[in-house]
Amino acid sequence: MKVLEAFDLYRFYHTENEETLALRGMSLEVHAGEIVAVMGPSGSGKSTLLACLAGLDMPDGGHVELMGKRITRLAEKERSAVRAAQIGILLQSGNLFSHLTVADNIRLQMKLAGKTDFSKVSELLQIVGLADRADANSSGLSGGEAVRAGLAVALSTDPPILLADEPTGEVDAEAERQILRLFDDRRKQGGAILVVTHSEVVAGYADRVISMQDGRMLDESSR
Repeated sequence: MKVLEAFDLYRFYHTENEETLALRGMSLEVHAGEIVAVMGPSGSGKSTLLACLAGLDMPDGGHVELMGKRITRLAEKERSAVRAAQIGILLQSGNLFSHLTVADNIRLQMKLAGKTDFSKVSELLQIVGLADRADANSSGLSGGEAVRAGLAVALSTDPPILLADEPTGEVDAEAERQILRLFDDRRKQGGAILVVTHSEVVAGYADRVISMQDGRMLDESSR
């Protein structure tokens, strides 16, 4: 089943002296039960693509469909509601509020999606291996713990797709393996994952790898 699709995306950024074309007719699709890795050099448009797919940024041309619904047509308030309920997002900058505990971060995300049954918080923390860190302040987590906590937040609403931007970029090899096992478990449950990465190890877990350069797709391969 097709979960997410992008059609001919263009994105321009304007500064005082120049115009940058970050996306140049980028199209892709992601299906349930698969991991898609997006690779490319810095500045190739990977993070801009993820932001447009998540509805965090709006393309200047083209459109994005989530579960058959064109989210780029929605007003910001509607788009935010869809994002909270149906898209799990794991950004390089993190998705945790540092002044909240790990468990409270998960509860907050669930509240934003209109969910009030918090009984699954403990289960999520168990799944990501942080059951003993539920009441820890998020600012005190290690890099690997923060990514796993962020993953618990992203999956707390059971979204059909997870979008992850360099989730293993700042963690050691063991933490990377833990994160990839969690991704693999999600895939086996039928979840869709799109991950932006520089890591060949992460790409090795993917069903498909999309290579980007200068804002467009350079190549696509299946593993």
